[in-house]
Amino acid sequence: MKIFYTANSPFARIARIAAHTCNVQYEPVCLKHNELRTNENSVLKYNCTGRVPTLVDNEIIVTETGTICRYLEAKGDGTKLFNTSGDWKTQQIEGIALSFLDGCALWAREHRRPNHKQSAWLCEVERDRAARCLDWFSRSPGIMSISTLWDFPHIVLTVAISFLHHRELMQDWQKDRCALVSWHLKQCERPSVLANPIVLEV
Repeated sequence: MKIFYTANSPFARIARIAAHTCNVQYEPVCLKHNELRTNENSVLKYNCTGRVPTLVDNEIIVTETGTICRYLEAKGDGTKLFNTSGDWKTQQIEGIALSFLDGCALWAREHRRPNHKQSAWLCEVERDRAARCLDWFSRSPGIMSISTLWDFPHIVLTVAISFLHHRELMQDWQKDRCALVSWHLKQCERPSVLANPIVLEV
């Protein structure tokens, strides 16, 4: 099994953390970020979108982070990443965490552009969205009351907050969100997170 990734992709980081959590052994194939948009992108041999993460397991090719994590769960040691009992509160956390990360990723791409080319409107929209999401997570008993649970929604949330923080997109995000900050710090101490540290640029 191989997982193609770039070291600075938060979506690929989720898949790598999930593999570690489920005790799945794989061959990591790290690509340079600027390689993804060229014809030299080795992912194109397996995935016509050329995006990471992409998982290749013999004849099986799996794309998109959530689907990859479901595959890893199925191939792993029995650790459950996804709730199958119809717990819609958990599904809500997953949906909002993914939307939060999507917004942060879009914001980061805009933030990397030269200042005179950045869209102030887009940055403001994504900042407001991130603030609303952080406030929602701070108030959510589904986060604070099950802080020891380590599943796909909480992996996504941990990676998203780390991405926001290390990209310095919202330097005051910790203000008045003490419980969420404490929760995030605890998750960052997990072995699967420490084994797959965040990398800003490669």
